[in-house]
Amino acid sequence: MDYKLMVMCVCVAIGVCEGVEPEYSVPGVGIEGNDTSSTTPKGFNAFFDNPMDFFLFMDEVKTVSMSYRLVCDRVAEKVQLTFRSQDPDRFFVVSPDRVLISCENATETLVSMENTSITTTPISSLSPMADQLYELVQSDKIRLHLSGVLLGRRNLVITVRRSSPDNDSISDDGNTDQLLFPFVINRKMSKLDLAVQVIVYFFFIFITLAFGCKLDLKVVKESVKKPIAVSIGLGCQYLVMPLLGYAVAKLVASDQPSVALGIFLAGCCPGGGASNIYSHLLDGDLSLSITMTLISTITAIGFLPLWMYTLGQEFLQDGNKKLDVPFFNIFTTLLLLIIPLLVGIGVQYKLPKVKRFILKIVTPVTIVAIIILLSVGIYSNLFIFKLFNPKVILAGCLLPYFGYVIGGIIAFILRQPWVKIKTIAIETGMQNTSLAFIILLYAFPPPDGQLAAVAPAASAVMTPLPLFVITIIFVIYKKCNPEKYQKVTQKDEEAKEPELEINGNITPESLEKARESNV
Repeated sequence: MDYKLMVMCVCVAIGVCEGVEPEYSVPGVGIEGNDTSSTTPKGFNAFFDNPMDFFLFMDEVKTVSMSYRLVCDRVAEKVQLTFRSQDPDRFFVVSPDRVLISCENATETLVSMENTSITTTPISSLSPMADQLYELVQSDKIRLHLSGVLLGRRNLVITVRRSSPDNDSISDDGNTDQLLFPFVINRKMSKLDLAVQVIVYFFFIFITLAFGCKLDLKVVKESVKKPIAVSIGLGCQYLVMPLLGYAVAKLVASDQPSVALGIFLAGCCPGGGASNIYSHLLDGDLSLSITMTLISTITAIGFLPLWMYTLGQEFLQDGNKKLDVPFFNIFTTLLLLIIPLLVGIGVQYKLPKVKRFILKIVTPVTIVAIIILLSVGIYSNLFIFKLFNPKVILAGCLLPYFGYVIGGIIAFILRQPWVKIKTIAIETGMQNTSLAFIILLYAFPPPDGQLAAVAPAASAVMTPLPLFVITIIFVIYKKCNPEKYQKVTQKDEEAKEPELEINGNITPESLEKARESNV
């Protein structure tokens, strides 16, 4: 049995768990179309007092303080500020949605023109000079109440609309400017989330250890002696699938960098999941399937970081924000997969009693873990299903389905037997999405890693669907046509017709045995 199937199911169930702390930075602000670092003598500028104001949490209302500086053209001028979220499904403005600023209380100030920086000073403290200009400045603070809804990065849009010079009235048809403030919506990690995260890591390590204990190296050795099929499978796994993941990410999710990153990383992961089970159910080459799973898992420590270093860089740029590839975190996560596997192999040969104990408890431990994670895990992470959209689902379908087809075609072109064509196709399309989950959640800061993990979730849900349907049809067909799929047992071997020839000659003894067998 391939215990990685259980890990894949659990990862779909738990959704997202926070792995690392968010990276804080102060986003730049400015009027749309202008350089955010420049300041015009007569304009509107705004900034938030605390850099942490740019970070919201789901299901929580936060009060932030925004300071502004308005340069008025005249005392009777009015300016209306309208506040709205770029995407109300991620966060929204509770109050106020608009503020009216009057220049009646504006202060007359002096602006020094001797340098590029603007120095504002009360006029009463200076004597007039030729190189100085006067201007009316209104400045104050506005307290905004914002509510986070769902993970993501979205802008707070502030529309600045000035009154008409003719009658000092504000018209919807007048000229407007916009300021964009990028906000990050995160999710607070509760004690329940922490408990789920601990169970997931423990279960992942335990199942990988059990897989190593059950792995038969003699089977692997026999498959490696005929390396053509294994080489084809490895080439499909780490050449075809990463390029396919790159193409799907570019075509389907180019406007969603986080989803694109998740799809590409899923394409770079080793084989696994339920591939061994489906290879067995569909009468594939189980020895080849186990060998490919083992080799692709071990070689992932080199191939996965390589692909992330090359093509993966393109999916780390989201607007003005660029994520660094956390190679150390990726490497340590891969060790989380490989070390228990190698330890399990060692236990199998050196500690047979421990091996028998592990294999004895693996089923009850798995049942208990899955029950806990499918109940508590789903309850604490229901929000992940809100992140599913048509593009995410489409990307989750295209990656494995094209993997099945392309892997099978390549094996067919290279003249592999039908039993190995099926196995290579299954191993190519069925990725170890649980590994992609853990890498994204542990290696990348929230909410980027959490948002990217939605893509492997969709892929994990969609990957087994066609194989499940094909397996049902295949099993029914075998039941209806038993003569074509009758397995040869030991009794069948003994009941075979005796040989009548020895060195090409028919002997009396062979004829007598033949008569007895036909009675």
